[in-house]
Amino acid sequence: MTSSSRRSALKITLLAALAASFAGCDKPTGLPELAAARAAYEVRDLKKAEKMLEKSLSYNGANVDALVSYAMVKVDLGEIPLAEEAIGRAAALAGDDIDVRLLGAQIAYHLNDYPRAYKAYSQIAADESLEARLRSRGFAGAGVVELAGNEIDLARISFLKAIRLDRKNAAAWYHLGLIYQGLGYYESALEQFNIFVRLEELAGRRVQDVQRKTIPIIQEAIARKASERPGAANRDSAAASKALAEAEAAWKRGQYKTAKLRYHEALTADPLSYPAAIGLAKAWEKTDATAAGQKKVFEYYKIACSVKPSAVSTFLTTGELAIKQGHYATAVELYSRAMAADPVNISAIDGLIRALRKVGGKADVANAYQAYRDLITKKR
Repeated sequence: MTSSSRRSALKITLLAALAASFAGCDKPTGLPELAAARAAYEVRDLKKAEKMLEKSLSYNGANVDALVSYAMVKVDLGEIPLAEEAIGRAAALAGDDIDVRLLGAQIAYHLNDYPRAYKAYSQIAADESLEARLRSRGFAGAGVVELAGNEIDLARISFLKAIRLDRKNAAAWYHLGLIYQGLGYYESALEQFNIFVRLEELAGRRVQDVQRKTIPIIQEAIARKASERPGAANRDSAAASKALAEAEAAWKRGQYKTAKLRYHEALTADPLSYPAAIGLAKAWEKTDATAAGQKKVFEYYKIACSVKPSAVSTFLTTGELAIKQGHYATAVELYSRAMAADPVNISAIDGLIRALRKVGGKADVANAYQAYRDLITKKR
């Protein structure tokens, strides 16, 4: 039985308890107490749930459902050693039970036994006999362990695998948001957190913190980053629009040098204009093939990326330029951001793998992204 089915089994437990009472059973079964505990847990009355579960187990200490529920309550109360004891008893009775395995991995993580936690989660993730949503939880759990070990790229891949198996895995979206926030990929982080809030069924503390604190902080960071760009405080939209129109007209006539001048005027008037930045980059490409000119091309492509983080194709082009010019670390960043905007974009993944191999010392990370690429291109 899975965690979700255990929660939905409250009515079944109640019916079983009633049936036992009507049958005139003299020996207490512990089922009414288990049902009461589950009802209390649903409304987060942990102390009542704990009391009812202790009573239930006093009647039937071999009830795996009660042991798992008791371990869950103890985890939520922060009493991890007692949770481990309960889940150990459950494992002795039903070691293959998926709830026992998942909760055992979680408890190992709380005990800072990361190798044991990672092994348990990874085995669940790799078990193709399980439902996709359960394997998804395995990948998400492994990602949390990797995140604790500061293995950012490996954790990112684990969360992406979790989402691929179950797009409703709120925990995976949440932790992916944490990664992107830490990397400064604010627009992508905002997207992950918004999805998490929509998916999370329980309006608990984490959801409230994301809504009230995390999302406003990220929105402020995006606004601040834009305002700090040189000249942003004195944007002249009218002048930028006029210069852009003239640049595009010159471009259509094949007058690329004139277009370059007008695009430059537009970007000066509005440093946050993506059309001006990308237009200027392309105009430099057309008019100057020298090494100095190509540096300018790269510079303006990077500006275009910074003002429009969702422009995946622009990041791909800029990443290719970065590799050609020997800026391998920059290429890693560019392709990584492209993948944040579109995690199944094969060109972005391939570019990131290539850039990681160029940087050196990143073979393991490159191999992990290669495995992710192979997974998403594999026919189901």
